[in-house]
Parts: sequence; C-alpha cells; structure tokens
Amino acid sequence: MLHVRQLSTQEIKSIYDTHMQEAFPQSELRPYKNIAMLCASGNYDCYGLFDGENLTAYAYFSKTNDRPYMLLDYYAVLRGMRGTGMGSRFFSLLRAQLQGQKCVLLEVESVESAENTEEKTIRERRIAFYTRNGCAMTRVKCLLYGVDFSIMAMPAEDPAPDDETVRQELENIYHVMFDDDLFRRVCHPYLRENA
Repeated sequence: MLHVRQLSTQEIKSIYDTHMQEAFPQSELRPYKNIAMLCASGNYDCYGLFDGENLTAYAYFSKTNDRPYMLLDYYAVLRGMRGTGMGSRFFSLLRAQLQGQKCVLLEVESVESAENTEEKTIRERRIAFYTRNGCAMTRVKCLLYGVDFSIMAMPAEDPAPDDETVRQELENIYHVMFDDDLFRRVCHPYLRENA
C-alpha cells in the first residue's frame, strides 16, 4: 500500500548517495553537508513515497522555521517507476502530509530561456505535469546562479497566495538557504510585468 512518511537522517543520506546521483546532474546537487546543516536547523524536510517498505519517490523541501511556506528543492521518482503515474500519486499524497503549510513553491526553468526546441519541450512538459497536479504559474521569477526560473505555487490548504506574497516568502526561504553575501551575488527574485 502506498504511503508517505518523513525520512530519517540515514535515509536522506542514503537517497542522496544513490538515487539523487542518478536522477540529477552533479551541477544541480547541493553538497550533502549543506542539506545536513539545513536539516539540523529545522529548515529542511524530506519525504518518501513507499510501496510497503520500498521507496518509490522522494521530495526534499527547504523552509524557514517560522513561516508556513516550503520550496520544493528535489522531487524524483525512482528509475524503473517513472512513467507509471507514481509522480502524480506522490503529489496527491504529499498534499495531505503537508498539513499546516499554506503553500509549496516550485522553481521551474523558464520556457522563454530555453536554448533549443528540445529543451523548450522538456520544460513545457515539466510545467504541464506540475499544472496537472494542482500547481499554478505565478508572476514571480528568479535569476538564480544565472539560471532563469519561473515560480509555481501549490496551495496545501488555503487558496494560492498573491504574487507579492510568493515573492516575499521565496526570498525568506532563500535567506535561509544562502548566507547574505551569496544571496546578494546569486539570487534575484522579482515580479515580472503583466503580459
């Protein structure tokens, strides 16, 4: 039977050392010591989707200690389970698990900045997946390490917050993830103009 539960420190490290190395390019993986530090300070929550005792998917979230918003940092279905609908089922079950949170924020690479048609198609498919699973595009953007991200929001309990609230909460979470100097150098959240 499928169920979601919070991961132990040992499970978080094991998933990082194995499944995350396969699922994400090395350039997208933060050092494990950074994840461990955020977990120890209460600013990082990690969940797994299990079929009985077997892990099938995982989600890692950054957060502040005092605000009911989370930023999805990593989300993946294990190899061999991809394309089976497990990702959508995990989203549905996660929503129930995140009681007390108002909203989950997601960074998606912007379609506009795709360098070619293949990359644009991949980004559009990813956004369509999140949209099917209850997320909505906001007007919030972020230039992070030079990468152009659009920000989506998935209300966990309340209706989606307004765009300025999303921008502010995203900035609050980034201030936990990065020290002040690094934040100034690599992190630039902003609201895009209305179309």
